[in-house]
Amino acid sequence: MSEPYQRGATRAKKTSEILRAFYTEIWEKAQFDRIDDYFAPASTQSILVADRAVDVSEVREWMLILNRLVRDIKVRFIHAIDSGDWASAFLEVSCTSRTDGKAVVVYQQIMSRQADGVLVESYPQFDMLRFFEQLGQLPADVYPLLMGGNRLT
Repeated sequence: MSEPYQRGATRAKKTSEILRAFYTEIWEKAQFDRIDDYFAPASTQSILVADRAVDVSEVREWMLILNRLVRDIKVRFIHAIDSGDWASAFLEVSCTSRTDGKAVVVYQQIMSRQADGVLVESYPQFDMLRFFEQLGQLPADVYPLLMGGNRLT
């Protein structure tokens, strides 16, 4: 179990350690009041993809939406790689649908950069199709349907 994140801690944390603490506190424990402790968005001139800049209000909104749809969120780091201030991680997110109590398992990949112990860039790729398919909001086998050129109506 990761210890609570503390901005400005004496030992410099690896970016993957900051990510682990974020997923534990924010995703698993739903401590949404701590979201701001993890982010200090860089100016858009110094990031990889300017139109994907971290917007803390969007992080907060996503967490509120996620929490309304599912409960008992557990995040497992399948693999993480640190390289300087950057980290890349492949995650498994397990949870339970609030609607019908069914198990939901989806995957996420994320690349993040930190500066002074906070995330200044974050590029998460969450498997939304599989997530909403398992919640029953998209048809079963949505990937093959879409790959076959079908339109969802």
